[in-house]
This record gives sequence, structure tokens and C-alpha cells, in this order.
Amino acid sequence: MSQWSQVQQLEIKFLEQVDQFYDDNFPMEVRHLLAQWIESQDWEAASNNEPMATILLQNLLIQLDEQLDRVSQEKNLLLIHNLKRIRKLLQGKYHGNPMHIAVIISNCLREERRILAAASMPVQGPLEKQLQNSVVSERQRNVEHKVSAIKNSAQMTEQDVKYLEDLQEEFDFRYKTIQSLEQGDKNSVLMKQEMVMLQEMLNTLDYKRKEVLSKMTQVINESDVLMNNMLLEELLDWKRRQQIACIGGPLHSGLDQLQNCFTLLAESLFQVRRQLEKLDELLTKLTYDGDPILLQRPHLLERVNFLLYNLFRSSFVIERQPCMPTHPQRPMVLKTLIQFTVKLRLLIKLPELNYQIRVKATIDKNVSTVSNRRFVLCGTHVKAMNMDESANGSLSVEFRHLQPKEMKSSAGSKGNEGPQMVTEELHSISFETQVSLYGLTIDLETSSLPVVMISNVSQLPNAWASIIWYNLLSKDSQNLGFFNNPPTATLSQLLEVLSWQFSSYVTSLFSNTATSATQLSIANCLLILSK
Repeated sequence: MSQWSQVQQLEIKFLEQVDQFYDDNFPMEVRHLLAQWIESQDWEAASNNEPMATILLQNLLIQLDEQLDRVSQEKNLLLIHNLKRIRKLLQGKYHGNPMHIAVIISNCLREERRILAAASMPVQGPLEKQLQNSVVSERQRNVEHKVSAIKNSAQMTEQDVKYLEDLQEEFDFRYKTIQSLEQGDKNSVLMKQEMVMLQEMLNTLDYKRKEVLSKMTQVINESDVLMNNMLLEELLDWKRRQQIACIGGPLHSGLDQLQNCFTLLAESLFQVRRQLEKLDELLTKLTYDGDPILLQRPHLLERVNFLLYNLFRSSFVIERQPCMPTHPQRPMVLKTLIQFTVKLRLLIKLPELNYQIRVKATIDKNVSTVSNRRFVLCGTHVKAMNMDESANGSLSVEFRHLQPKEMKSSAGSKGNEGPQMVTEELHSISFETQVSLYGLTIDLETSSLPVVMISNVSQLPNAWASIIWYNLLSKDSQNLGFFNNPPTATLSQLLEVLSWQFSSYVTSLFSNTATSATQLSIANCLLILSK
């Protein structure tokens, strides 16, 4: 079934969302009549490739002509009139800028996929409902719309910079032509007219420089607002959903959508940065008193670099929290000398970074814990991020062979805290790397959710209860002193998390790996949570 066919079967509340992003820029009639053909083209690639966009626009008009021939035979006067109007509109609007329609169609298809995904999400308990509402929030829709708009604006500014470059080359040619003339020729009437023309061109250049800088400033301002007021909030929401999913709640999603937004915003900012570099080249060839490039460019470049620094630092996330393969339903509980896995992702997916970022893992870096227990990580703790290992082609790295090892205390023996204290100690796995790209060098660091270290499997139920309690009640991902004064849970919170645990255990009981030990863990965990 085509994507458009699925869209047409949605409930009215979702169809209203679809209706909002179809207008004269890309009429819904075209989407409906050419559904299969539109979905079979790579509009996202064409949005960054002018020759490809030109061919797609030509083919789109050809497809409309074929539809016109078909409806003409059916003598549908109203549809014939509308199609002729739409064809004339599209040809006039995008003939000089075919990449613009590629951007618009790509955004429309992406929005349809997002709405289809949102419509298929089930809603269950009160906390799940709260989380699901976050997933399909108005803010998320606005983020995706604004990122696309910023990308489009940056591409439009690219055309303005090219026009400015051509205009300056023409001015430079005319100016050098005048300079090469003999002194007598310079006093002629024609030469005076040429000088007037040159002054008018210089005035136009000054106006266009100011206009381009104004558009760049607008893109930078919109990127700043988007990143700090909306995109980072969406990332925090995703991290909260991940916390709940780790303790048995509904499966979290949305990281691919966030990656798309982060990547598009980074691409737009890098594009503006290249445009500012091009303006610097133009400045070296021609400048004058009150030159806006000389006055504004340094500050704009500083702002772009600052935004890129913060965007990269926020984009380095833990995609899958630390977990022992032997206990996949007990993430963040780690046993000494037992391997665990953890996966990281950089949400800014650029081909230039493939295999160029080496990530180092450490434990309890710059953290003071409440006990004397200290750990080191054994195994391969430095790996390169790449796009080949993940099924979705994300820029990620997975550590599969890390082992926590407890260090001996200064007295020559291991810490002697009791079992209860051990399972209420929280530790942190940290990851650091450095990104070097287009002259920028950015240090990145992130940490896992707090983990509990155990030395004996008998400590697993208590440790898991600590992990549940922490992630249920704390939104702070690095509050390692949480159990110094742990908060209480409401009855509804407790009942919901017990429901998640029960569903999880029932699934495991009916699997091939279910054992009597698993049943014992059910009783232990329920007993601990009920206290």
C-alpha cells in the first residue's frame, strides 16, 4: 500500500494535520494524482542537487501533462481547469529554483511519515499517556517544520550569495576596463556615463551585501531560538522516555526524527558558515567605507561557531544504556568482571565523520561516590564511530566487551559495605571524544544513566529495585546522591511500574529461556517495590 493510501485511511484528527502543510507551494491535488510516482523519487537528494532537481521538476510537469490528457478524455471540466492552473503555477514558481520544490515535497513526505507513526502509537497507562502526548506534541511538529524552513532559507541565501558574487565580478571587470583607458578617454561623455553606471552598481552591491547579511542573521536567529527553546527540549523528552523504557515502560522512539532535525540544522549552519567565508573572499577583492561585510561578518561567524559547538555537544547521546547480555531486562545493573554492552550515537550524521571519531569509555570520571568502592573498565574501551554497524545507518558506536573491575582499597582489601548499601550506590559510565570538521574542533562528553555495581547475582533484585526507583522518580540523569534522600512514589506511579514489571516477566516466563530463577526474581522484585 502506498504511503498516500495509508494517509487517506487516518482518523480525521490526523487528516487535519496533513491538510495544514499542503498549499499552493505544493497542492494536495498533485500529491493525490501522482502519489506513486512522487513516492518513488528521491526528493531529499534532489533538494541538495540542482541538476537532479531540474530533471525531477521537468518530469513532474510531464506527469501532470499526462494527467491532463487523461482527464481531457473524461471531459472533467473542473479538474482540467485546476490542473492547468496548477501546472502553470508550479512551472512559474520553480522554473528558476527547482531545488525549492524538492525541499517542499521532501518535507511533506517526511511529515506524512511522522503522522503515520504517531497514529500507530498505542496509549495505555497514565504515565504512558503523558509520554505519548509528548511524542506527538505540537512542539515536535513545530521543530520539524522550523528545521525544514531554516534549511530552505539557507539554500535560498546560497543563491543570493552567488548572485552577489556575479554582480561583483561584473563591477570588477568594468572598473578595471576604465582603469586601463588613456587619460584623454576618461574625460569623454561616454566615460562619464560609465562612471555613473559604476556608482549605481556599487550602490546595488552595497544593498545586496546588506540584504544577504540580513538573511543570514535571520537564519542564525531562527536556529538559535529553535535549538535552545525547542530542539533541546525534545531531546530532554526523548531521554525521559528512554528512562521509562529502561524500567519496562513503553518502547521509546523518536531518535531518528531527532537525528534528522539535528543533522539538517547542522548542515544549515555549516552552509551559512561557508557563505560567510565566501563573503570574506569578496571582501578581499572589494571593500569601501561602511562596508557591511567588514562590520557584521566577524560577529555572525562567532555566533554560527557557538551554535555549532552547542549543537554537537548536545547531539552526543547514549542510544542504548549499559546492559549485561545475560540480563537484557535489567539494564544499568552491572556485575563485576561480567561483560556489558552500551551504544552511543552522534545525532549529527555527516559522511565526513564516518570512522573519524574515536570514543573513549571511563567509569566514575570526576565523580565522588558515597562509598570507597572504585572501579576500572577492562576490555576494549576506545572505538571509532561509524555508519556501517547500525541497521539504520546512524553514526554510532557499540561497546560490547567492557567489564567493570573493582579496585582494591588502600588497605589492600575490597570495600566492605553491606548488601543494601552496595545496591543503593550509583555509578556513572562516561564517554568522551573530539570532533574536527571544517576547521572546528569540539570536545564531546556524555554519561550513561546511573548504574548499580554488584559482585554477586544475589544482589540483582535489590539493585534492580534501586534502578527502577531512580528512573521512575528522577529526571536528573546524573544525580548519583539520589539515595541519600530518596523521594516517595505515588500509588498510581507504583501500580503502573508494577504493571510494566508483571508484563515483562510474563513474557519471559513463556519464552524458551524462562527458569525457576526468573520466577524467584519476580517475587523478590515485587516484594522490594511494595515496601
